Amino acid sequence: MFTHNAYNRDLVEVALGRKPADMVIRDGVLLDVYTGRMLPRRSVAIWDKWIAYVGPDAAFTIGEDTLVMDADERIICPGYIDSHTHVSAYWDTADFLKYAIPGGTTTLITEVENFGFSLGAAGFRAFLDQVRKHPVKFYCLIPPMVTTSPAARPLLITQAEVRELLEDERVIGLGESYWQGAILNPDDRVFSLIRETLAAGKTVQGHGAGAYDKRLAAYAAAGALSCHEAVSTEDVLSRLELGYAVFLREGYIRRDLDIILPLKDDIDLRRVTLSTDGTSPELLIKGGYLHDVVQKAVDLGLEPVKAVQMVSINPAEHLGLSYITGGLAPGRFADILLLPQPDIMKPDLVISEGRIIAEGGKTVVPLPRTPYPDNLFNTVLVDPLAEDSLAVPLSAIGSKGEMRTMDIQPGGLVTREGKVKVTPFNGMISPDPEQDVLKIVFIERVSGRGEKFVGFIRGWGQKRGAVATSLCWDASGIIAIGENDHDLVTAINRVIENQGGMVLSVNGKLLADVPFKIGGYVSEEKIEDIASELTHFQQRVNELGSNLDSLHLTLVTLTSAAIPFIRMSEKGYFRFRENDYVGL
Repeated sequence: MFTHNAYNRDLVEVALGRKPADMVIRDGVLLDVYTGRMLPRRSVAIWDKWIAYVGPDAAFTIGEDTLVMDADERIICPGYIDSHTHVSAYWDTADFLKYAIPGGTTTLITEVENFGFSLGAAGFRAFLDQVRKHPVKFYCLIPPMVTTSPAARPLLITQAEVRELLEDERVIGLGESYWQGAILNPDDRVFSLIRETLAAGKTVQGHGAGAYDKRLAAYAAAGALSCHEAVSTEDVLSRLELGYAVFLREGYIRRDLDIILPLKDDIDLRRVTLSTDGTSPELLIKGGYLHDVVQKAVDLGLEPVKAVQMVSINPAEHLGLSYITGGLAPGRFADILLLPQPDIMKPDLVISEGRIIAEGGKTVVPLPRTPYPDNLFNTVLVDPLAEDSLAVPLSAIGSKGEMRTMDIQPGGLVTREGKVKVTPFNGMISPDPEQDVLKIVFIERVSGRGEKFVGFIRGWGQKRGAVATSLCWDASGIIAIGENDHDLVTAINRVIENQGGMVLSVNGKLLADVPFKIGGYVSEEKIEDIASELTHFQQRVNELGSNLDSLHLTLVTLTSAAIPFIRMSEKGYFRFRENDYVGL
């Protein structure tokens, strides 16, 4: 439970007209998420960070020093809440907010998995320090850190550490705990974290991708309270019927908002929220943040009040925050937007905790960066590779003359197990770019031993050079793909030298080189420069033969414990269905 500083005598005195308000917004149309109505000729009185009065006339709260703002019949709307996002990669959070705030986002519920895979619980605490002083609210979820990489296991946040972290008011629960780890894993680690979180009275967010019927029911029974992995209308219904809150994704990873359209007039949507599930630097700069999701919902035919409920009161109620945020009512944070008209969801004005933070599409408050601890700049514990260290002898596949591959499926995220005939050269297995068979390397970066596995992948398409990155999902390592060992080693060693990064090497020359020195996931560069470099990376690799639409996203997800069916680890390919590690 959160400490509620609003309930004090001063706020009561303002509501009674015995003490002047700090700010009054008058003569607007109130978007009332509690009753689902638009209420004309309404005013809001604010004292300090809090709403003191909402009603037809706040004139009695206006004093000599009260800032009075005329809404002029614009829409007075609650600030937007992103119920499920990831903001712990690519950028400094201050730079991210420069683009997120003008769109009306005043509260973010974020996973913090990347800082966990950098330094474990210490990394999570470092992220809390990063978001402590920002003008909008960050509520953080402890990462369950389900991983297929054994090297990362010493970093896993323990039950005792979870218990301690949950004492922080900004830590509202456990993050997306993959259902396989919660109900199928024999060591019960994730299940114990779920029980610890629920015992503390906080929330457990789910990840039910691929779970149906009895497995989806078992996951709910284990304690998962939400799922953001619905990819069809049937998925939405199956989760709602089992008591889950459904977070509809509309971001750079997936765009699933339209699956709600067949249901929009037939079911109660109060258990449904809209979320980004994170964004990319390019998409953030181009489209803004969250307001574009709400706008799309309205453009697709959702009533504006329902669309706003899905980014305000719905997530607030689900996450246990509705008594301090989620709607415009006395005793709640003064997180308020002025929308130009009912169907235009980007605000003219953004107020967070009683303070104007954006106006006319621009952030108007300082957003200073917070220094990072020194230990976040030394998380790539790998010695540079020698070129012959990636050689794969023919003996690795035995006598059958064929080898196992990872095959990237359409869409770029799912991979399936494949087989390919091998044509050896000098007793070694080499890539065959003409047949779209490339080397893939994963090297762990936390043990100091630099354990690695060299496999082969199809579906990447690149004809020359190699790529490497340290922004691996659900693992602490470096992932690389290439058509020759020289460029592979060049790219990997540059990532090691930079203590994290994203690299493209062709003929030994670095055609893309973006350092991500902070934990191997965050860059010190400006967000505009990161976006430009990622766009350049995409263009150059496409020119080199790949036809994938989101190349860096595909690359970083090849280690994820969340996406079927075969993934990379330092112990070999990990197969989900068989729950084993296999080689070539």
